[in-house]
Amino acid sequence: MRRLPYFLILKKFSKLSVVKIFFLVSFSMVTHGWTFETSEHTNAASIMAFADNLSHHGYHYRAVMEYERLIYFYPKHPDIPKTRFKIACSMKSSANYTPALQLFTSLAKEYEGISPGIEASFQKAEIFYLTHDYQSALKQYEKFISLYPKHQLAEEARNIIIEIEKQSQ
Repeated sequence: MRRLPYFLILKKFSKLSVVKIFFLVSFSMVTHGWTFETSEHTNAASIMAFADNLSHHGYHYRAVMEYERLIYFYPKHPDIPKTRFKIACSMKSSANYTPALQLFTSLAKEYEGISPGIEASFQKAEIFYLTHDYQSALKQYEKFISLYPKHQLAEEARNIIIEIEKQSQ
């Protein structure tokens, strides 16, 4: 394919047409379904890995966007509960506590007794602790221990309860 020099393209098309062509090409490069990407960049596992990498490196806002993109394009994927949990964790890591607490609460109710509901229940207590709402944290840690006394996080919850009680004396 022979490429025309840029100045010849400008002579053939008006400046407005060149701008339209530029935006059309740009739009097609960033819009799902019009891309020239291979499927390896748009499958669920790749999106999850990219979001995990962003979160690991501290780009929590961008990670949340990628996790939400995975949910949007793959709403029936079996990893959706785990993805929602990771969204809440990224929000928590970026000190966006209110939406993280809402999501952890939802996950704890929907998946009570199984992962990620168990971990979400613990993370609710963590958010209360981080926001210095020690009474709510104490209640949530106690609830977690009563529901999941043999879970690996139960010992950590017990230690934090002792710490909270020492601070309140």
